[in-house]
Amino acid sequence: MDEERWQKDVERREKVDVLVVDGYIDEPSLLGVPPYLSTEPRKLVGVAREAGLTWEYVTADEYRRNGLPLGDIVLVHGGVTVPGKYLMGTPLSAEEAEEIAEEPGETFLGGPLARYEHVDGFDHYALKDLSAYFYDSLYGKGEDRWSEPLEMEDWLKYGHKVVERHPLHPDPLIIEMSAYRGCPRYFTGGCSFCSEPDYGKPQFREQEDIIEEMELLYEKGVRNFRLGGQSCTISYKAKGIGEKEVPEPRPDEIKKLFQGIDDKCPELKVFHLDNANPAVISEYPKKGKKILKTIVEYTTPGNVLAFGLESADEEVIQKNNLNCTPDQAKEAVKIVNRIGRERGVNGMPKLLPGINFLGGLKAETRETYEKNFQFLKEIFEEDLLLRRINIRQVLSHSKEFDLRYKREFKMFKKRVREEIDRPLLKKMLPKGTLLKDVYMEKMDGSTTFGRQVGTYPLLVGIDYELELGEYYDVKVTDYGYRSVTGVHQPFYLDEAAFKQLKEIPGVGKKRAATIFRKRPENRTELKEIIDDEEVLETVLGFVIFKNER
Repeated sequence: MDEERWQKDVERREKVDVLVVDGYIDEPSLLGVPPYLSTEPRKLVGVAREAGLTWEYVTADEYRRNGLPLGDIVLVHGGVTVPGKYLMGTPLSAEEAEEIAEEPGETFLGGPLARYEHVDGFDHYALKDLSAYFYDSLYGKGEDRWSEPLEMEDWLKYGHKVVERHPLHPDPLIIEMSAYRGCPRYFTGGCSFCSEPDYGKPQFREQEDIIEEMELLYEKGVRNFRLGGQSCTISYKAKGIGEKEVPEPRPDEIKKLFQGIDDKCPELKVFHLDNANPAVISEYPKKGKKILKTIVEYTTPGNVLAFGLESADEEVIQKNNLNCTPDQAKEAVKIVNRIGRERGVNGMPKLLPGINFLGGLKAETRETYEKNFQFLKEIFEEDLLLRRINIRQVLSHSKEFDLRYKREFKMFKKRVREEIDRPLLKKMLPKGTLLKDVYMEKMDGSTTFGRQVGTYPLLVGIDYELELGEYYDVKVTDYGYRSVTGVHQPFYLDEAAFKQLKEIPGVGKKRAATIFRKRPENRTELKEIIDDEEVLETVLGFVIFKNER
């Protein structure tokens, strides 16, 4: 990351009434690791503003670089229940949280760090909503409870100003929005490993409230949003919540939401989603298709609907009360492919499904992993695309979960990466595909890594140095298991360095050296260096001559 963006203005380090420390959150239906900003830090600032208190917001990474300003009250929120790999930021650890607990002031801890980790030293622990606990503590004794719907709306709207304090504001910051929280299958306990049913019966936010919050953030310059903080986007305001395992979707309610967002925030750069229960799409295909068409119409390309299949083993599905069957998941994959597979303006398909798998669930056997692989193999052989296959070990503090078949888990992961992931990428993004607006995030040696802003963005590697913190268009040249490599565009032949030239497909070191020395100015001069017509055509697809500018 560009270090300058993480340096805080010293003038903002005066003592405040309330200091909010964003330790970042990563849960099944909520992201808060940069470039994301999740809901709870916004609510905490909202409580402080509503109470007329001075406040400051600091991220975990700013804390590591610069320490903390003083606060009479220190609110720390963060924690991970779904581990991931991060480029822009690192979630606060339990050890770091304990260091913050030693800061002067009254200290509060919330999020999965309070709920699931053993963190000592804080004056208060909120196992439910830290914002609600903090609010109650201002007017008496803190109560461990979830926020009431009206409270949450007020706090989110009061708290919108926090975006101006985020180091990545206004771009590439992406705001994590929520249409509801809780699981539509809460009344059966939901999936055995998931924390979402802890929130209880889903409380749907009204379209007007979601739109108003987004409009406030939009007015602060934010152009990237993800409606990701819910367990199933397709089930927003669905019929039969609390009565049916698979609620009946309501396309008109979703259309009303998306149309309203488009009216009030017409120039969004990124608008993506996250989770969807494939059973809802497959059981209600007509209504599911109508919703998917609305999603394609109003969201931006590169969008992903993550399907929580978790296992293709029927016994594991039953014992863990999982979302759907393999047949339901496969049918939903087909439907999303039919509607969203077309390539969008940024180079990515408009809408694709993702598939999640978990190792360590109850009742799994060695054969479970073979069943999982065969499911994916069928998907691939039927020419269906998956944007992302997420394979992880269940993260739980319950003794019911344990990765017993570690070898089989590792072999499954390896086979998927080699035999499914890489071929899928080649099919989805043929060589020469132009990926627009790739934000460069990290340098590793002489390789620059970047991603498009959005939900589960594809990692893009450039085998030479580019400016961090800048956007580039990139043409694909090769493939990793879960990433692609490429060269930046426009690629001016007369300015390119030797190490850049040799990354163009078909060029290599010898031709790159000749091109670098002779600097050909047209096709004829380049043909003198590359006499192979097929290779020449490939190279011409990546470069621009001096007189073509």
